[in-house]
Amino acid sequence: MIISRSMNPHVMTASPFDSLKSAAQIMEENDFDALPICKNGRLIGMLTIKDIALKAVAYGLSLEETRVSHCMAFEAKYVFADQTIAYVVDFMTDQQLRSVLVLDRDYELVGAVSLADLVNKCDIPANTGQPVESTEWRSHRQPQYTYHDLAA
Repeated sequence: MIISRSMNPHVMTASPFDSLKSAAQIMEENDFDALPICKNGRLIGMLTIKDIALKAVAYGLSLEETRVSHCMAFEAKYVFADQTIAYVVDFMTDQQLRSVLVLDRDYELVGAVSLADLVNKCDIPANTGQPVESTEWRSHRQPQYTYHDLAA
């Protein structure tokens, strides 16, 4: 199954020309730690709470006058909408991510997927103490163990 079937297509973003105050308000109102920054529908970077604190607040910059582009990171972790769930799970595990942005092959932001989305929207077996049988959910990098295997 491809990730576009499990992603959330409703992603809030900010523009690099927005004020830090407006971006911070979006983050606060929605309990976000990070906000994708897009220009003409294309992902160009991310703004995090840490970016605002270390680059604006610490230097006494005005949140009303300082633009997002002054503090944002011009990079972001992403996957493509046509990649498999197994690939995305491996990517998120390798990068230690709780969520990741989803782009189409034209690099336009089309959604986001979190670990909670994968658990809630995909048919994942309940924790029965048995190994997962579907190879879709097996990481090719790590062996699959149950709690009982590790406790023995």
